[in-house]
Amino acid sequence: MFSQYTILPKGLSYSSVFSVKPEPVTTLWYTLHTVVDYRRGQGKRHDLPTLLTLAMLALCSGHTSYLSMQEWCVNYQDRLKQQVPFLAGHMPNAATFHRVFANLDTVSFEEIVGIWLQAITPLEKGEGIGLDGKSLHGTNLHLVSAFAHLARAVLFEMGTNSKGKELVVGPDVLTHITIKDHVVTGDALFAQRSLCEQIEKAKGGYVFRVKGNQDTLEKNIRLFFKDPPFKTSFQTHTTVDLWKGQIEKRIITVSSDPELLDYLSWPGLTHAWEMRKTITKKNGKGIKETATTVSVGIARIPEKILVEGKIAEQIAGLIRGHWGVENRLHRQMLYSTRINPQSGKVMLRKPWQYLKTLSQAFSIEELLGILNQQ
Repeated sequence: MFSQYTILPKGLSYSSVFSVKPEPVTTLWYTLHTVVDYRRGQGKRHDLPTLLTLAMLALCSGHTSYLSMQEWCVNYQDRLKQQVPFLAGHMPNAATFHRVFANLDTVSFEEIVGIWLQAITPLEKGEGIGLDGKSLHGTNLHLVSAFAHLARAVLFEMGTNSKGKELVVGPDVLTHITIKDHVVTGDALFAQRSLCEQIEKAKGGYVFRVKGNQDTLEKNIRLFFKDPPFKTSFQTHTTVDLWKGQIEKRIITVSSDPELLDYLSWPGLTHAWEMRKTITKKNGKGIKETATTVSVGIARIPEKILVEGKIAEQIAGLIRGHWGVENRLHRQMLYSTRINPQSGKVMLRKPWQYLKTLSQAFSIEELLGILNQQ
């Protein structure tokens, strides 16, 4: 018997039911055989692919310390024997996990897991891929991730220990994934000519907001929608949502006017858009208040994935799909990296590299078919 379990909030604590899909776990285990094991052969009891697979399954189950990983391996032997028998019988201790992660070639490991993720992630034609950077709470780690909107999985990610390098890391992330017939989404930071040229050459699309970092571009787009030329054609799409007692109405207006595109002279540009968001809610005195914000952006939608007659709806869906990077990925990364060294969580020589692995492990929970129930 072990002393205690790591105390975790509801939803990440010890679960009475655990199950996985054997197929993706098996392919992950086989793929991890290409990771170099730097341990000596003498006294080695657990092979590296098995250790890494067990660690990722434990992490996806909410066990974020070496001790809780050790306990997880012991407690779920019956389940592992039933569903993935090649992992059964292995019960590495906390010290073993520590040695493995302390000496792991994390760059190689990230690339190998990224290849596996892309191989098993069912991306649809025209699906959005969110590109976004995030600083992790309590660390000096900053991640740039490529996140599939519909599959809700990380395709690849890279980290840096210096904030503000998203523009340097972002293009490198895109070189590791297939963006042909897909649409890269991101905030205004990624609205850069060089990045858009890279996406165009790869035969992909993009949807980016435009703000002050591209001041002239922003002003020209706003002026166009504020005072459009005579007989200019637009497509619009409206959505209304009720959220926490407030009404959010979004109207997106899209134009592919040839003269506008020629004037803006932006790499691969096929559409410019404006989104008007109106929020209506009651204040503390019960009086309704309304606030409206207007944002503009650029888009490239290749003909192969263009939905004729519904381009405004398509772009609106891609913009909304990008929110999943915050809701699905970043919140989990922040949640999982509140570290207290005195509690025994994450005692590593390379903690920031380990957290890259941890955050990516959380993103593959659904792909592995992991089910945890209280």
